Amino acid sequence: MDYRLAFDLALDLAAEELASAWNASEYAEQATASPQPVSAASFPMGEMTVLLLSAALSIPASVISTFISDYLKRKFPGKQPPVVEVTTITTPDGEPLFVIRKSIEQNQS
Repeated sequence: MDYRLAFDLALDLAAEELASAWNASEYAEQATASPQPVSAASFPMGEMTVLLLSAALSIPASVISTFISDYLKRKFPGKQPPVVEVTTITTPDGEPLFVIRKSIEQNQS
């Protein structure tokens, strides 16, 4: 099963960096990550950084959320990492899409 993780560009995260972090983590046993190029025209939410997870079994949303939280803490050591919201959408083809955006409260500050 494939999972797409779409990251808001405001988070300033590179797909290659995210894929490397996933593949070097303990979560790599559950799925392999790779950057997925996508055009704004073909993606329902405009331009985003997209990561594809290919897994033999289903991955709970909690695993995705934990990875993102841990990754942001490592990326911003000694600082408050960005607060994110993770929304799960089922695409028309039935595949889950995890949309990771900077929290609205943090965007307003």
